[in-house]
Amino acid sequence: MTAQQGIVFVLVLACSGYALWTLMPTAARRFLAARLQHLPLGPRLRATFTRAAAAKSGCDCSGCDKVVDHTREGQPQVIRFQAKPKI
Repeated sequence: MTAQQGIVFVLVLACSGYALWTLMPTAARRFLAARLQHLPLGPRLRATFTRAAAAKSGCDCSGCDKVVDHTREGQPQVIRFQAKPKI
């Protein structure tokens, strides 16, 4: 195996791991992160796995951080869609 093949193998493996982690369901990601945070992988990965194990929301967007108004339960709610500007 040449050096070029080794580099390509490492890049493909890293990209596959990233895609798997990103597309994995949240429950599976939390379970796996709870197991991986105890491995000696370095402080940056340990911090990443600790954050993922403690995550309570289903995504990383800020949409879930909004204040929920429980006084309007049962009433219709407005959903706003923003179209992307056409270039």
